[in-house]
Amino acid sequence: MTFHSKSAHWNRHMKAGLLASTLIAVSPAVLAEDAADDELREDTITVYGTSNPLPVFDYPGQVTVVDREALETIAPSAVSDLLRDVPGLDFSGGPRRTGELPSIRGLSGQNVLILLDGARQSFTSAHDGRFFVDPELIGTAEVVRGPASALYGSGAVGGVLAFESVDAVDLLRDGETWGARAKVGYQSVNEEGLASLTAFTQQGAFDGVASFGIRQSSDIALASGADLPSDDDIQTALLKGSYVLTDALTIEGSWQRFTNTAIEPNNGQGTAGTGDGVLDRNVEKDISTDTFRVGLTFDPASNDWIDLALTAYQTSSDVDEFDATVPRTTVRDIETTGFSARNASRFTIGSAETTLTIGGDWYKDEQTGTDDQTTDGTRGGVPNGESEFMGVFAQLESVIETPAGQFVVIPGVRFDEFESSSSIAPGETNSDDAISPRFAASFAPEGAEWLRLFGSYAEGFRAPSINELYLDGVHFSIPHPVLFNPAMGSFVLSPNNFIPNPDLVPEETQTVEFGVGVDFNQIFVASDRLQGKVSYFETEADDLINLSVDVTPAATCFVPPFFEPCNWGTSESANVDQAELEGWEGELHYDSDRFFARASFSSIDGTNLADGSDLGSLTPDRTAVNLGLKLPEWNALVGARVQHAGDFEQRISDGAGGFTLQDERGSYTVLDLYASWQPAAVDGLRLDLGVDNVFDEEYERSFAGAIEPGTNVKIGASWQFGG
Repeated sequence: MTFHSKSAHWNRHMKAGLLASTLIAVSPAVLAEDAADDELREDTITVYGTSNPLPVFDYPGQVTVVDREALETIAPSAVSDLLRDVPGLDFSGGPRRTGELPSIRGLSGQNVLILLDGARQSFTSAHDGRFFVDPELIGTAEVVRGPASALYGSGAVGGVLAFESVDAVDLLRDGETWGARAKVGYQSVNEEGLASLTAFTQQGAFDGVASFGIRQSSDIALASGADLPSDDDIQTALLKGSYVLTDALTIEGSWQRFTNTAIEPNNGQGTAGTGDGVLDRNVEKDISTDTFRVGLTFDPASNDWIDLALTAYQTSSDVDEFDATVPRTTVRDIETTGFSARNASRFTIGSAETTLTIGGDWYKDEQTGTDDQTTDGTRGGVPNGESEFMGVFAQLESVIETPAGQFVVIPGVRFDEFESSSSIAPGETNSDDAISPRFAASFAPEGAEWLRLFGSYAEGFRAPSINELYLDGVHFSIPHPVLFNPAMGSFVLSPNNFIPNPDLVPEETQTVEFGVGVDFNQIFVASDRLQGKVSYFETEADDLINLSVDVTPAATCFVPPFFEPCNWGTSESANVDQAELEGWEGELHYDSDRFFARASFSSIDGTNLADGSDLGSLTPDRTAVNLGLKLPEWNALVGARVQHAGDFEQRISDGAGGFTLQDERGSYTVLDLYASWQPAAVDGLRLDLGVDNVFDEEYERSFAGAIEPGTNVKIGASWQFGG
């Protein structure tokens, strides 16, 4: 959450406007119009933006696609490393990978939909991350920014994080039908070691990958000089294959597993001592996620009306915590089972090349919480329950050629209904439905195909979660004002209890976005390309779900003989907030045979209209630049990444018409260096070297007190062979 004066607000808009003007001002006169089309660099394609392949530049909105080569070069330890420079995207929760919590355009938690090979990742927890996946197993990552409920239903209000696991085609070299790859790596900041072995093949109708890996790390050395407890012992596996039964019919399946035995405090997002002996002491966390998926595609070349995809999946995520000092074992298990169907029909109406996509999906989230120290085995704050969703959608994609230029028009609408229940409230269910429309369009003027104007209107919704509906048990405890326990040498603890609220309604948003893009080829050399997009968005959000905490003690706490019950207030989820968000985003990509550059900028503002407070999931203004030099004569490249963030302040209402400063962080600039080399003397060998936070900058990225890691030296080596 952040607060800016009017002058700062104006300056931000001026900077964004300057960026837009710069994009448009790059004169098309520099283009070499006589160059052959086959010399142009390939388009980056988005799949999740519309559910059909479309060039990112043509998409009437903002999507970032990170490919396998970028992943190899950056050598990320966690997903947040890979996506650090994506505008509008941030990861809060502190430096530990177990606490990573993504937010897009100021909307976090379950307002960001996470997909792994199309399977929903529905794990939610108060103090743990949203998903667990190793970057080594990722082939591509897409970040769709802005409401996507018209395609994906509940949870896509802020946007979508979509990960595709690696395929054989991502790893095979030209002319090969099989191969194997061994990789080792090390980074100094947490003494992390990495080892993986991957085999892959594409033989006739069969395509397959098998990969196994381990990561082991210890405490994180922060830039402040302190060590953050964070021992991790990670094991990963991927089995994936597809078989072409006929020219039109393909079947595929995959299993992906992530396990981590972590030694860290109960609150994986904590970064400093709380003073609470229970919260601060380390526990052993056993984290595991299994994602199973089977799919069937039917796409007969002779029939443009049929391009059918069917997918069934199941994701099971468990976090088991063992506290040896009690001893005590608590478990949170969330299982998601789902099925989706989609068909794309392609036809021509006049001058409009049109794709009609219709589809639907069903999925169910089931949560189980256990505690071996309670009389009934249930875990407070983790209610046993389930949520079931069903939705259908229709979307048109029309490319219309007119004398004035080319229009891309994408209207869509989706209907969803859902129902949640829990053993906490027998016989009571929470059910509702929602309609999510979206209309988006872009325009490229005739004779100025390098320019594209785009805009959209979209509505989104997010259904209340099982936790928000049925929270129960003890939230936290406060010492009793009178009762003292001589045996313990402390006051008796009195609880603040969760109160279920099965009457919550969905969060809803309305978003307007408009922007401009430019696309130039052969600016300096025959094979280079420059693409840039900048946009402005406004979002109005209603019925935001907030956990309201009341610490007013019950009257019995002060009535002699001062015995229990004495409750120190209650905590309850409620639809109490309305919010407005607005912001600017920009991306600029340049690529040639010798040089590449990536630049991005984002600025987000937001206000909780209920009390005037700044929203809690906002980020400072951020600018990122990634510059690289290709050295093909040596099969090498070198590069540098710089990210700068401005000052950040968050103010909240004091309840009396004023505001107090909740969070304040200074600006920072972080420099990373990297290099890759594939020596010709050893076929298949690749060496990678990087230094993150070169100048050991002490900075806070996610919240005050959360100091980020210091200087981190990374080395990696892989050897690949095949035939």
